[in-house]
Amino acid sequence: MSEHSSLLHVRAAGRDMLLSVADLWEVVAPAPVTRLPGGPPGIQGVVIHQGEFLPVLAWKDLPDCAEAGGDITAVAVFRRRLGVPLERLFGTLDPPEEGWRSSSEEDPCSAFTAGVCSLEGRDLPLLDVDRLLALLHRLRAER
Repeated sequence: MSEHSSLLHVRAAGRDMLLSVADLWEVVAPAPVTRLPGGPPGIQGVVIHQGEFLPVLAWKDLPDCAEAGGDITAVAVFRRRLGVPLERLFGTLDPPEEGWRSSSEEDPCSAFTAGVCSLEGRDLPLLDVDRLLALLHRLRAER
C-alpha cells in the first residue's frame, strides 16, 4: 500500500477514513446540492463546480453505510469527477510501510475500500475511488 505518497485523514458517513491525495482534485467548501428527479442511487444530486455539473455521493444509499453523522464541512472532489461529502478534515499523513491489511468482508465499507491502515491503535479504511464508482454503477444497473 506504500504507493500512496500522501493520505488525507477525514470523517465521512460518521466514520474516520483515508483518502489518497493522488486521487483528489481538490477539497472545497460545501455548496447546495440540486437533487435530480429520478436520479441514480448513490448520487444525492449535483453542484456546479468550475462551471460543470459535479455529481455528489449519497453515503446513505451505499450498502450498510450510514448517512453523514454531522454537518458537512467540505467536499472532496476526485479527479474522476465525483464529489464526496466530508464531515471533518483531520489533515494529511504519510502512509506507514507497515500496518496495512486487506478489508474484512464483514466491514460494510469493504465494497469501496482498498485496505485498512492501523494508525495509533485505530483502523482506518482507505477509500478506493475506482471501487466506489464501480459500486455506484452496480447500484444503477440493479435499479
